[in-house]
Amino acid sequence: MGANIILYGPPGTGKTYNTVCYAISIIYGRPVREVMKDNYDDLLEKYHALKNLYGQIEFCTFHQSFGYEEFVEGIKPVFIQVMNERGERSRKEEMVYKVDEGIFKSFCVEASKNPDEKYIFIIDEINRGNVSKIFGEMITVIEPTKRLGQVEAASVMLAYSKEDFGVPDNVYILGTMNTADRSIAMLDSALRRRFDFVEMLPNPDLLEGVIVEGVDIRQLMTKINKRIEILIDRDHTIGHAYFLQLKNRPALNVLAHIFKNSIIPQLQEYFYDDYEKIRLVLGDPNKEVNEQFVRVSPVDYTQVFGTRAEQYLENDEVYTINNAAFANINSYLKL
Repeated sequence: MGANIILYGPPGTGKTYNTVCYAISIIYGRPVREVMKDNYDDLLEKYHALKNLYGQIEFCTFHQSFGYEEFVEGIKPVFIQVMNERGERSRKEEMVYKVDEGIFKSFCVEASKNPDEKYIFIIDEINRGNVSKIFGEMITVIEPTKRLGQVEAASVMLAYSKEDFGVPDNVYILGTMNTADRSIAMLDSALRRRFDFVEMLPNPDLLEGVIVEGVDIRQLMTKINKRIEILIDRDHTIGHAYFLQLKNRPALNVLAHIFKNSIIPQLQEYFYDDYEKIRLVLGDPNKEVNEQFVRVSPVDYTQVFGTRAEQYLENDEVYTINNAAFANINSYLKL
């Protein structure tokens, strides 16, 4: 397993969930597929112990305002008490600036003190941040062949402290990436070269045997994703995690909640409110009107705007969400 790994795939495919398995796999030197067979609660217990007690795992999430200063190092203000003329501490404070270590640099410093132990730095939603700006010169020294201890070991001068810094060979970087937000092709090419990518797709087999009033959830998800893959691509499919709660509670009201609050909003985002394509994904054109999740109705321009208004308006139809369909089992059976 490489030193830098990104788990990528559509939403709800267990990327963040599986960082636990990969972290345990790396630290204990076990094949990840073998680790995945273990009880997840036991894995979580080990994970939290490694993170909170031993400091061998660190977790952060990239976002638009996350920068180099938080990740590597930056100059930050500090208030200090000053002495008065008699040499006593006064209530007056002065603001000074100091170079402060970022979360990744601090983690690497700790890892360098224990070279025989493996350390895992997890970056959730790695593609949501400005990766080039956040990593800065770190992009060179995170390369596996440039790590400290390797033949081609390298160090860089940091921007603020002017220190020489290198990434220890016992630090592993594990990232997650949602392909519905941004494809791998959009990532910085330097970053792509330095990471191994593991694709995580919806796994319908995890829903085997889950039946809700005659509706096979495994087949339901497979059908929806096949249509999405044709209309957009497989990077925008629906992950199995959305349906996993049905394994313990296979009830219509739970399925209705999933569709109304998760699936429909996700499709609206994917198709930019192109309701005709959403109707195709949900099989609405083949259903009775009362069974359709999204209903379509003609627009009477004359009644709303007056005569000849249709000459200036393009849309001849309006779409509405049919809330009654979520509680109608036929809406799912005919999907």
